[in-house]
Amino acid sequence: MSSSSLYNPFCLSVSSLLLLILIFSGEFPSTAGTFSPDTKAAAARAINRGRRNKQSAEFLLAHNAARGASGASNLKWDQGLARFASKWAKQRKSDCKMTHSGGPYGENIFWYQRSENWSPRRVVEKWMDESLNYDRLTNTCKSGAMCGHYTQIIWRTTTAVGCARSKCDNDRGFLVICEYSPSGNYEGESPFDILK
Repeated sequence: MSSSSLYNPFCLSVSSLLLLILIFSGEFPSTAGTFSPDTKAAAARAINRGRRNKQSAEFLLAHNAARGASGASNLKWDQGLARFASKWAKQRKSDCKMTHSGGPYGENIFWYQRSENWSPRRVVEKWMDESLNYDRLTNTCKSGAMCGHYTQIIWRTTTAVGCARSKCDNDRGFLVICEYSPSGNYEGESPFDILK
């Protein structure tokens, strides 16, 4: 661990949170240096919550950078959308298929293998690469190419996003799902149009 990582605000906040859990739970290490199962579970939940919060912030930052580059306004993080994405990702854990939920929101899905490092920023950038296939003047996508992930991200009337990542069973990789509200990608409409 480098000395700079010791002063990382995220590391300090997790450490502080764990210390508070120990103090208020009355669970300190025994003379053998072990913690009770309840304390371990509380600490694990706190660490996972910290990771999810960091991941959420990374997804939101990546989306807003992409939208800013296209002239769209920033999105807000929506915990309800993130829960919906998480529930759907967990339902797909067994087969790891990139199947849309059919829910009421706009939805982007991404799959990757464990051997690759796909940060939230990199996932959003991959979706944004589809902009090369999109013709803004004709509001069309190149034949045989994908554009829908890109157009959903920059859709002008979309105001909120929530994302989740889930590890699939049997080392099949990971699914990343982002939900958008209000949804976009309406047939015949441009992502750049603002309805009056």
